[in-house]
Amino acid sequence: MPGALEGTIVISLEQAVAAPLATSRLADAGARVIKLERPEGDFARGY
Repeated sequence: MPGALEGTIVISLEQAVAAPLATSRLADAGARVIKLERPEGDFARGY
């Protein structure tokens, strides 16, 4: 069953804790999420 956001592309430029949860929900609804990070990577990866 396709999600409500099937065919939608989301460009994610987040750097906090709440934003990845929001983009995860968008992906769960069928959106394709493309995350862009700094060259050093996301600082929250260590948590």
